[in-house]
Amino acid sequence: MKNSKKQKNKKLTSNQYINVADIKNNFLYTKDNYIIAFIKVGTVSISTMSKTDISILTKTLCSEFASVRNNFRMLKIGKPIDISRLVNLYRNMYKNSNDLKQKELLREATLFLHKYSINGNELENEYYFIIKEKLNNFVELEKIATNIVRKFQAGKIQAHICTTEEIARLCNLFANSSYGNIETMELDDSIAIINNLEL
Repeated sequence: MKNSKKQKNKKLTSNQYINVADIKNNFLYTKDNYIIAFIKVGTVSISTMSKTDISILTKTLCSEFASVRNNFRMLKIGKPIDISRLVNLYRNMYKNSNDLKQKELLREATLFLHKYSINGNELENEYYFIIKEKLNNFVELEKIATNIVRKFQAGKIQAHICTTEEIARLCNLFANSSYGNIETMELDDSIAIINNLEL
């Protein structure tokens, strides 16, 4: 009896534990008859902004999202920083330089970047908003997602509806043990954080 149970469990695939029926046309379809849109939102470095600019951005976002009544969540994913472009830039500069001091500085900077990335402590965050509707509300979901993208863009924040490929990569992160820095947050929590910024 125990052996037959073990054999049955061995035949189960990871797909049977995940509530994903399909990913197509830039939406995720669940097994329990929901359709989900993912919106990727760019980051804003408030450390480079003046207090006035931060205040304007906060007021714009609060005003834009005051009318939103949809139930959606925010997802934050911490990924190791990709330094490959910067390292390639330094290597090209090193090859084309005749200045010994500059070459030494570029070599030191490249070594520092390698050590910085290898320890894995430094992460860059990616932010996504997840909107869910019943399967028969496809048109409504598309309209809501497009509207939310426009609201972020009104605050001059980059945002776009994730493509089918981006959604597939996101789903893969949950099955990939090397990405442990995944957090979800309710919209009300994030608005509270925005409102509590001390300017």
